[in-house]
Amino acid sequence: MKEFKELEVESTITEKEKQILKIALDGINGLSFKPLTVVKNGEEDYYFICEVKTSIRNLQMKMAKVYVRVQEEDNPKLLSIEKLS
Repeated sequence: MKEFKELEVESTITEKEKQILKIALDGINGLSFKPLTVVKNGEEDYYFICEVKTSIRNLQMKMAKVYVRVQEEDNPKLLSIEKLS
């Protein structure tokens, strides 16, 4: 049974967290994500609230929640990008 940890909300993004986001978003073209806040559930689950800039005219996304999971060998995996506004 998985143990639930308390969520931590941080408005300051560390270099390690920026690197996790960068690796997870590698290969996504046309979107630029600037992390504003991170919500962590231990050292495994990261929810980044990001300002989004897009080079695609039709895509009307200004803010997004990016869900990243870090698993074996510190390999970040992008699980979802959710439009907030």
